[in-house]
Amino acid sequence: MRFKSKKLRTFAALIAGVAAIFGASYLWTRWILPWLFPPDPRVVTPVIAISQLDAKSLFFSNEARPWLVKLRPEILHADDSNPDSSRTRAMQQANVNPKLFRQLDRQVRFDTVLLLGDPSGYQRLLDHLVEPEPSKRDFQLVYLDHWAYVFNRGGAKAWSQADGDALRAKMNGIGSSDRAAFLSKTAAKMLAIREYGAARTWLEEALSLDGDSLDALAGMANYQISLGKWKEAETFADRALEKNADFVPALSARFLVQRATKHFLDAFRTSKRLNSLIPEDPVRLWQHAEIAREARLRSEQVAALERLIALAEEEERPTGTYEFYLGDAHIYLSTEDATHVPKAALHLRKALADPTLSPEHRKFAEERMATIRERTGLK
Repeated sequence: MRFKSKKLRTFAALIAGVAAIFGASYLWTRWILPWLFPPDPRVVTPVIAISQLDAKSLFFSNEARPWLVKLRPEILHADDSNPDSSRTRAMQQANVNPKLFRQLDRQVRFDTVLLLGDPSGYQRLLDHLVEPEPSKRDFQLVYLDHWAYVFNRGGAKAWSQADGDALRAKMNGIGSSDRAAFLSKTAAKMLAIREYGAARTWLEEALSLDGDSLDALAGMANYQISLGKWKEAETFADRALEKNADFVPALSARFLVQRATKHFLDAFRTSKRLNSLIPEDPVRLWQHAEIAREARLRSEQVAALERLIALAEEEERPTGTYEFYLGDAHIYLSTEDATHVPKAALHLRKALADPTLSPEHRKFAEERMATIRERTGLK
């Protein structure tokens, strides 16, 4: 009995020692090291991009406002610093709707566009601005870094990889962790505009500097996604999530892989986790509504769409597309519960009342409404 007690004490001491070592390592990497060597402001703030802006009429993404107010208030319109102004609301809507951006641009005539932060929040607008046919572009990409894209109207010199290399050379003197973060986040910007080869080069350099860099691992996952290499993408995402289970870029990559490989229920569970980390984000909620539809979880789809509509109404954004899919979800649910039929008709009518509804959705909604009237007599 005494022998067993001694073995247990030895084992407990061993566990305590290991815990102390890992605890000390965690404290060192998470708290002490950042305190002793704080990250370079050029990496953790958009100061490089914003300091060199030269704009008389500036359009900017939602995340840029507080930084512009802090760093460059003199280039803002009088209403831009007010989050409740009609101009601010119009720009918020245009961030996610290229058609609304074009309408606003015709009214205001922007000379510069600044898109700051995660491209997923403005990807449709970004795709519009980097239209594949140069002759159809109103704006030219003139600058790209780990925080921002800058576009100028007209015949400005287009950004090239040589510009990226020049910026990379300027950042040579920073620490390896900061440099890995800089390279990884710039690569993410490159991926969003389909500069795949350069993105891979920058990500590989980031991993060579810091093999545990969460940004680099998640970035490489997204690079593999761009190639359709789902298994490789999942491996990189998993490596990042082993280090931080709540790292949003890696979770987002896992979600994309699960959705692409038709593991819809797994993707839905990952989506719910992302919702808890990024609450009330319209882009995220839209992805959640879509995966709920693909997983045939129509009640979950309805809940997400209802929240999207509420958020859009608060921000005075169009709701037609959301109403269309909400009507469609109620039609699906009506196969088991007829009380969903009038709800479907209500939301389809609201969708048809929105002038921004796409022609394709309008045609389908009209056909659905005709079927409902024919079978039920509802108007």
